[in-house]
Amino acid sequence: MSLNIGDQAPQFSGTDLKGNTVALSDYSGSKNVFLVFYVKAFSGVCAVQLPRYNSNLDGFRSRDCEVIAVSVDNAFSQEAFCDSMGGIDYPMLSDMTLEIADNYGVKLPGHTANRAEFLIDKAGKVRWSNVEKSPGDDTATIEDIFGALDAL
Repeated sequence: MSLNIGDQAPQFSGTDLKGNTVALSDYSGSKNVFLVFYVKAFSGVCAVQLPRYNSNLDGFRSRDCEVIAVSVDNAFSQEAFCDSMGGIDYPMLSDMTLEIADNYGVKLPGHTANRAEFLIDKAGKVRWSNVEKSPGDDTATIEDIFGALDAL
């Protein structure tokens, strides 16, 4: 399954590193959501990608947008990875069953998910997406993402 611009985003929920349940429905009608699928904790590309979003968190939030990151890693690996990067200030969810990745069309063979980003508006519709050709790619820029948010 692949998602197209204008499609209703699949609902998801998971537990973040603080033990809180985070669901797409939590933001319905109130916030846009920037949903990030990252490949694996401690990978070189992810160690650049996730801090980039963190350092631009004020820009996301000033645009009524919450960042949520998802990977197949367990919570212990995610927490250690966050600590190694100096901390991440947005929710990170574990998708060890690949249910979220599968619903968003980014599940890959070998128990992993592709690197991908989805901008979901307050009505729950996909308004922008970037699914990489390879999990090692990281082509979306903050300018691309903020441009898509500003166009909402």
